[in-house]
Amino acid sequence: MTFADVIGHEAAVRRLRRVSSHERVAAAYCISGPTGVGKRTLADAFAMELLCGGSTEGACGTCAQCTRVTAGTHPDVRVLVRDEDRRDMRTEQVRELTRWLTLRPLMAARKVAIIDGADTLNEHGQNALLKTLEEPPGASVLLLVATRASLLLPTVRSRCQHVRLEPLSDAAMARVLERHGVPKEEAALLIARAGGSPGRALALRADAHPEQRSRLLERLGRLPGLSAAEVSALAQTLARGEIEPALDVIVSWYRDLLGVVAGGAAPVRNADVEPQLRATAARSTLDVVLRQLEAVCDTLDLIDQNANRVLALETLLLALRRLERDSQRSPEWTSIR
Repeated sequence: MTFADVIGHEAAVRRLRRVSSHERVAAAYCISGPTGVGKRTLADAFAMELLCGGSTEGACGTCAQCTRVTAGTHPDVRVLVRDEDRRDMRTEQVRELTRWLTLRPLMAARKVAIIDGADTLNEHGQNALLKTLEEPPGASVLLLVATRASLLLPTVRSRCQHVRLEPLSDAAMARVLERHGVPKEEAALLIARAGGSPGRALALRADAHPEQRSRLLERLGRLPGLSAAEVSALAQTLARGEIEPALDVIVSWYRDLLGVVAGGAAPVRNADVEPQLRATAARSTLDVVLRQLEAVCDTLDLIDQNANRVLALETLLLALRRLERDSQRSPEWTSIR
């Protein structure tokens, strides 16, 4: 994985390539941005750039250093990820990593550590990083990969160089999907739904539960007519399954609704339910949709902070229903925080 493999983040690539070529590498970087835009891809490419021993013009991709980085067997590269059965990264993982960073490199001139999902570190885990950040070992570089850098402690953020990645353009998305062998017609539909995230586009293509999306969109389209019992049952069903895809569907519905109500020219992400979107938009207002989006975003924050999923989703759906039922008065949405 070299910088040539990174699509759509030219400014970030130029910056990291420049610091690497001039040996002005900082001790720590925080690579942040929305889910699936290529943060880990950029971190892997930067690691190869830092360790390559076969070229002075950037990572060659073929030397012993590069091939071992690609294979995941380089002794001077370590990657931390959250265990699948946990919501946060174990503090002991961080402590072990900090001990490893103090050791001399075995093969390259420096060591590189990547913490993928650094924003899932709890306060203890982040504090365990502080000594390394305050007194970095001379021959090491720490790369924090985070979807939400705001969840990192100020003391951690202030000791990192920040590299912010934005959603990709449609043209860049098309190039990524073409590389993965997605036909143009299918790619166009995925691009409309993915919001500039190649990872989300590929996940949508491999979605094993398209019927769940269809059912959720159908219920959002007739939310004002659902009873409280039906809303509660829907919240419980969503909470029992994979919640992130469900939240993505809810966000995409209200973003589409905002575009239709505002009269924007951008294509809707959920083109297959455009008639339902337009019917909902006809009985809503811009102020109501903005309040609904605010409610959705607040609920995303709550769930990220480990709030009770069923309660958060039920409160959200009831609030969305109430706002849509009484669009003229547009009552305030009440957070459960």
